[in-house]
Amino acid sequence: MGNPDFAKILLGLDGSTYAEAAKRYACEIAESQNATITGVAIIDLPGIQSSSGPVPLGGAHYEVQREEHLLEETEKKAIAILEEFAHTCESRNIKFELRADTGSPFSEIIEESKFHDLTVIGKKSFFGYTDHESFGTLEKILKNGLTPVLAVPDTVRPIKKVVIAYDNSVPAAKVVHMFLLLGIWNDCDITLLHVRDNVEEAEKLLDNLSKFFQGYGIQPQAVTQSGIPDPVIKSYISENDIDLLVMGAYGRKSVREFFVGSVTQHLIQETEIPLFLSH
Repeated sequence: MGNPDFAKILLGLDGSTYAEAAKRYACEIAESQNATITGVAIIDLPGIQSSSGPVPLGGAHYEVQREEHLLEETEKKAIAILEEFAHTCESRNIKFELRADTGSPFSEIIEESKFHDLTVIGKKSFFGYTDHESFGTLEKILKNGLTPVLAVPDTVRPIKKVVIAYDNSVPAAKVVHMFLLLGIWNDCDITLLHVRDNVEEAEKLLDNLSKFFQGYGIQPQAVTQSGIPDPVIKSYISENDIDLLVMGAYGRKSVREFFVGSVTQHLIQETEIPLFLSH
């Protein structure tokens, strides 16, 4: 039926296999939620301008011509990517908008995200003119963006089993709220996972969290495990064939929050499933 409070998805497109997977996930969400997708391709003018290094004496004219050529080629690529995306949406009767933005990739996506409910992007991105399988754009979006992010690998799988890694931090609480409010995967098999050595405290926390989910008509499974969060979460994903990981991202200031941020980085890079993230 779709969520009446869920209107727009921002989709990062760069022509890579990661972006192709992101497009497929975004289209599935748009169809189920009756949402509009904004496909955005970035023309990385700052990257083009900085790609040549120092200009030798007398080479200014050549450098201007080189930049103009590279800019023209990048614009053509962006237009082709957006045309292909438009064709996909038209064939599936999905509402869509197109953006070809010029500027710093992560800055342009963050600016566009101000008017969207969800950003869908590949774990690795190739927006930047000099990028080579870079996690950098995603990391900057997660640290500075406004909307929750669905970060996807370069393969697609049906999302049926979801694990929510909850550590009681503010970012974790925020991502839970966004997950429930968007309601995209509320009908899935949902597990609440808390990693803590004190079992009594963990069970009390998960009991409160479970009741919160029950208020949305969801009956989650609650699981407590001890150990170091990063390997525990990865093992749980692998052993239980999880399709989507939900967690807070990139806390700030305290030593503990810095550690949470490092866990986020590892799980983005070392898991082969989508992550629903918010900071």
